[in-house]
Amino acid sequence: MIVLDSLNNTVFTGKVFIELPEVDSTNAYALRLLSSQTPPPHGTVVFSSRQMAGRGQRGNEWQSESGKNIAASFIFYPRMLAAAQQFYLSMAIALGVCRFLQHELSLLHEPLIKWPNDLYIQHKKVAGILIENTVSGSRLSASVVGIGLNVNQTAFENLPHATSLQLLAQRQFNLRDTVQKLCTYVEAAYFLLQPDKLSALKRQYMQNLYQFGVPRHFVRTANHTLLYGYISRVLDNGHIEITHCNSGQPEYFDLKEIAWS
Repeated sequence: MIVLDSLNNTVFTGKVFIELPEVDSTNAYALRLLSSQTPPPHGTVVFSSRQMAGRGQRGNEWQSESGKNIAASFIFYPRMLAAAQQFYLSMAIALGVCRFLQHELSLLHEPLIKWPNDLYIQHKKVAGILIENTVSGSRLSASVVGIGLNVNQTAFENLPHATSLQLLAQRQFNLRDTVQKLCTYVEAAYFLLQPDKLSALKRQYMQNLYQFGVPRHFVRTANHTLLYGYISRVLDNGHIEITHCNSGQPEYFDLKEIAWS
C-alpha cells in the first residue's frame, strides 16, 4: 500500500490518497476504513488499477482489464444533505466526472450522463459510479463514492457498448496522474452540494442527460413489457419520469424498475 499526501490542488479531496497494487473492491476497502476505530479524513481516496471484485449498479460485476483502468473510491461526510436529498450527491459526482471527461478529451467527444450516473460517449459507456451511503437519523452521515473509469483498455469482450479514454483520444494515459486530475473535478462538484446551489446542480445534470427527450423503447423489469416514451424529468429522489409517446401520460420508475431496450 502506498499512502500519498501530495495533492496540493484540492482543499480536501485526495489529501489522503491510498494507492493499492490490488484490491477486492475499492468501495469495500473504503467501507472497511469507515468501520475502523479511527474513521478516515473527509476526502480520503482509495485507488487501484487492479480490482478483483468490482460492482456496478443493479449489483452487476464491473469488468475491467487488470492494470489498464481506474477504480477509485472517495470517502465523504455529506452531513449537509438530508437522507431524502441523497440523489443530489449522485448528480454532483456524475456532473464532476462529465466535466473531467470534457477536459481530458478537449471537447472532441461530448460525454453525457446516462441515468442515473453512468457516463456515455458516442453511445458507449466510459465510466460508472456506485455510491454507498450511510444514514444517521434523517441525514447522510457518510458516503463512499466509487468511480470506475475505462482508461487504457482497448478490447472489451462481450461488451459492445463500452469505450475508453485511449480509444477516444488515441493515446495512453498515466493512471495515477489521471485519477489525481479526477480528484479536482470531483471536489469541484462536491462544492455544489450547498442549499443555494442545488437547483443549479439539478439543472446542469438535466442539461447533460443522455437521451433526454428522445423517444425510445424501455423495458419494465417487473413484467418485461415494453414502453415507448421519452425521459421527461428526473425527480429529486432519483426516480425517472418517462412520458408515453402515444398518450402523453407520465410513468415513474426507480433504478431497478426500468431498463433500456
